[in-house]
Formats: sequence, C-alpha cells, structure tokens
Amino acid sequence: MQILDHEIQRATVVGYARTGRAVTAFFLAHGVKPIVTDSARISPADKHYLDRNSVSYEDGGHTARALAGADLVVVSPGVPETIPLLTQARAQKIPIVSEIDLASQFLGDIPIIAVTGTNGKSTTVKLIEAILRVRGTAAASAGNIGTPLITMTGKKHDALVVEVSSFQLAQSRLFHPHVGVLLNITPDHLDRHSTLVDYRAAKLRLFMNQTQDDWAIIPYGLAIPRVHAKHVFYDRVPIPTGPAFTHLFPHNCANLQAAIAAARCIIPIDADAIPYSALADAFSLPFRMQIEGEVNGATVINDSKSTNAASTIAALRSVAAPVVLLLGGRHKGAGYDALANEITGHRVRHTVVYGEAGAFLTTRLQAVGISEVTQIPDFSGAVECAVNYIKSGDVLLFSPACSSYDQFKNYRERGTAFSSLIRQHQGYRSLAIN
Repeated sequence: MQILDHEIQRATVVGYARTGRAVTAFFLAHGVKPIVTDSARISPADKHYLDRNSVSYEDGGHTARALAGADLVVVSPGVPETIPLLTQARAQKIPIVSEIDLASQFLGDIPIIAVTGTNGKSTTVKLIEAILRVRGTAAASAGNIGTPLITMTGKKHDALVVEVSSFQLAQSRLFHPHVGVLLNITPDHLDRHSTLVDYRAAKLRLFMNQTQDDWAIIPYGLAIPRVHAKHVFYDRVPIPTGPAFTHLFPHNCANLQAAIAAARCIIPIDADAIPYSALADAFSLPFRMQIEGEVNGATVINDSKSTNAASTIAALRSVAAPVVLLLGGRHKGAGYDALANEITGHRVRHTVVYGEAGAFLTTRLQAVGISEVTQIPDFSGAVECAVNYIKSGDVLLFSPACSSYDQFKNYRERGTAFSSLIRQHQGYRSLAIN
C-alpha cells in the first residue's frame, strides 16, 4: 500500500472509537499490520475482535511502543493534535494523516462533495444526497454524519456527500473534495481550537487541495484567501417556488440553497423540479427543531442538536410566539454574549439554565439586563421548571447552546431524555397527524 510515496506495511491507529474501528478493519483488509492505541479503555468486545485478528493494542494511555516500526499514523477526530504521542511521531518523521485523508486516497474517481460549517452540516449533506438521488445519481452520505468515509472504499457510487468536522480538517493533509461547501463560521469548539482564528483556519483547510477544476460553495462576503477553486455564493441561489418551501425555517432555507448549489456542480438541477417529498426526511433529522407536541397548550420544540450559541440564535429567529427557553450543558466559551443580546430582542418570557454552564450562562444573561432567569443544577429539574413557566400559546424551546457532555454521552441521548420527560408530563398532547 502506497501513501505519500511511502510503502505502508505497519500503521498506528490512534483512537479506537467508530473511526478507529473502521480504519483498523480497512488496514486488515489490505494486508497492513495495525497497532491500536487509545487513551480510554477499550471494551471487552473490541479487545476480542483485536485479539482474534492478531492486532496489537494498548489502552488507558499512549506509549512510545505504539510507534515502533510504524510507517504511518492515522489519528481519529477526537484525538487532539497536541498529544505527546503525535509530537513523538513528528519528531520521528512518521507521516500523520486523518481518516478522511486515508479514505480519499482509495476512492478512485468518485467525486466527493464535502460539507463543513459550524451549523447545518448534517441537514445539508442529506439534502444534497436526496437531490442527487431524485435525479438518478447513485449518491451516498458518509463522514461525521455517522459512517466513516473509509468504509466507502471499494463500493460503487456516482458521488459521495461527506460531512467533515473542524477536528477532521485540522488533521487533514491530503483530503481533496471536488466540491467543498462551507456553510458558516461562528465560535465553536474553542476548548479544542483555542481561538476563533484557529477554528476558522481548520474550516478553511477544506479548500487547501482544490484546483481550478473544483468548486468552493460559500456564503457571499466570506473571504477564503488562496483558494483556487471556482466560487459559488450559495445564498444567491433561488430556492424552489412550491408552497411547501415557503414554510421552511430561515436556516433550512440557507441549507437548501447550499445543497442546490453543490448538487449543480455534479449534474444540472432545475430547483423547481425538486419535489419537497424527496427532501422531507432531510429536513426532519432528529433533535433539530423537532416538535415534540404540546404541554398545557404550549408547543414544545426539541433542538438538542444545538451545541453552540449560534444554533440557538438561529432557533430563536425561527420562532414567533413567546418563548420559554431552556439552555445548558457544557459551554463552548464563546458566542454567548451574542446569544444574550439575541434573547433581549425576542419574546423570551423566561430562561431556565442548567448543568455545568448554569452559572456562566446566568452571568452572561444578567450582564445584558435579563432578570427572568432561573438556574437549576440537574437536567430533569430544569425541564420541570421550564414547564412550570409556560402558558398556552407559548413555545417551550429546548435549544441548549452547549455540548451535552456534563450529564449525557451526546446530544442524541440528551434529546431522548428531554423527549421522554416531556411525553411523561400530565399535560402532554401529541401533535402527530395520523
């Protein structure tokens, strides 16, 4: 196996979660001997798989042994680039690549549409996939949306639509999408990237290997220096004129514009010929402005996927009714002053904050004169408190603006917990149409 003009016989896989498992399986299928290293504990089931395939591994920490004889290091997105093991690998001049780098070397001529941005990535990926499919293109989605890109090697597709995160891009050297889509950049993941400048630089790496034969889909006014690809400003693309499209939330209008712009780089697209029914599932991904039903006459919206301030701002701008807002979790460090100012400009009757971010959020809200705020430590208590403040005709908006990692494994677990608490409430009524 040749990568970066190196013959690869032994590779170190750093991190053994979803990505690490897929990379290990890829190496085993291609005759490369992997060694796995993880700072966390590897599960018994995973250890059994590794033992059965004679794969060396270490867990609970990284040691220099993991680099012995390595020709290549593949690092998982959750692993910071600053860990000592990677510093040692650089000192030993062992090439380090990301999983998307590795995959892109073995996908042949399949065009890759890669989507990044602070918010809207998954929805836009699924919209592009749906638009291409409705036009008869055999498209598939992969990447940060759930399926590692490396699993797509050796399969037949007309196009791959790939969600890529700032973590993946920061580690990338080789990734070269034919179409790169950058939806937006607002403060996020500053616990990993340290500054907004670093976060922005990671996002812009999406375009670093593109040529004049490629496409960069961006919003008007976003400067992307030293990019050779042809530019398309997606926010100047008309959306379909059918009646179903007039009710989209503003952020989903932007996602659809970007999706149409990207799909047009692969095949001709008449926007008005796109049936809404083909896109409905993409607009209904779980825990993204998901209507849970009513409690005591108030509409309840589950936006657990909101893990940063900008996404909660977008959620507020999508709601016209008076709002009781539920925020909290583990804050990202930036963007919350803008959120506090946004809250003052909306009909937010009361805000309930919870979790690790509770005191931080309370301080930010009070700094702009918001007094209607209650801090509750635990999640279930915060939900009950929020319910107590709603009136008929209100919207109870759970759009936390924070990661879930203080009390939950991920936003999906958090969203499920919220849904369960709401649906158990005595005043709950489903709004589902049978």
